[in-house]
Amino acid sequence: MVLLYLTLTYYLKDYYLKGIANNNSFKNNEFGDFIGGILNPLFTLLSTISIIFLTYIVAKGEDNKATKAIETQKRITLNQMRQSAFENLVQKTNLYVYELDKLSVHEVKNKFMQSVLTSMIKNEENGKGRVTVWLIILNELENFTQYKYLFSELFQNEDFRTKHNEFIKVTAKLSQEQDEFKFVNSKTIGKYINIQQDFLTFIGNYIYSEF
Repeated sequence: MVLLYLTLTYYLKDYYLKGIANNNSFKNNEFGDFIGGILNPLFTLLSTISIIFLTYIVAKGEDNKATKAIETQKRITLNQMRQSAFENLVQKTNLYVYELDKLSVHEVKNKFMQSVLTSMIKNEENGKGRVTVWLIILNELENFTQYKYLFSELFQNEDFRTKHNEFIKVTAKLSQEQDEFKFVNSKTIGKYINIQQDFLTFIGNYIYSEF
């Protein structure tokens, strides 16, 4: 900038001198005013452009920070909602644990033994009431699809959808056994426990991978 100023001054002064060569009336202060009149608007323009550019850079940086903050808050809120839905699912699918004293668990190999055990359990029932825990769990699993907006990527996973359907089927089978035979098969409840662990692990891993 200094070099540009000196070069411009040199040529303008030479031009100015040629213009006043006939009367020897050159004055430095007049020439300075002449140069200032030329350069001041230029510097003012450069200053204005610089201020506008810096303002744009700062505003863009603030916008990026605000966008990142909004995205971060959105992810935190979504994960809080996912955790809430997950905790509720864990609680509901574990309800059978609190009903174990009312459950009759047997390993039956044929229909005759099923009939005998059903008859015995009916005769021994003494006001315990029918266990409906499987219906509660089944309803929770079927309603879990309403959380697709929270677990959209998870529901796009074929393995997860398969596991979800298996979980519904085994719970429905336990409900049927409880209603029809008055007991549940040990193999069925064992399968339920295994699928429950896999299903909940699937969801848990998805949630914590989002942090």
